[in-house]
Amino acid sequence: MPDPTPSSPHVVYVQAAPASTRSSGVAVLLELLPGALVQTFGVGHLYAGRVGTGLLFMFGYWAVALVNLLLCFVVVGFFTWPVCWIATAIVSSVLAANATQSSTR
Repeated sequence: MPDPTPSSPHVVYVQAAPASTRSSGVAVLLELLPGALVQTFGVGHLYAGRVGTGLLFMFGYWAVALVNLLLCFVVVGFFTWPVCWIATAIVSSVLAANATQSSTR
């Protein structure tokens, strides 16, 4: 009857994951440029690999923009829309930059 235990130890080679080449500066630019040009935030998160967060920022901002558009009919939206845009630009840019750095670790 053959011996069930092998005579030589098994060697398992594990290849290290390649370092991510994603730049936090590019992620911030991808947040701000589409946000400024076509009111689309979240692209920097998609670049960083955080698809769910990117889509949340994208559709969430569009929902807030729709509410602000409706508020423009009663003049309030002219004040709240820029505040929401600036807040979204700052928060989404910082989070996108952090997402690229956390994915490289």
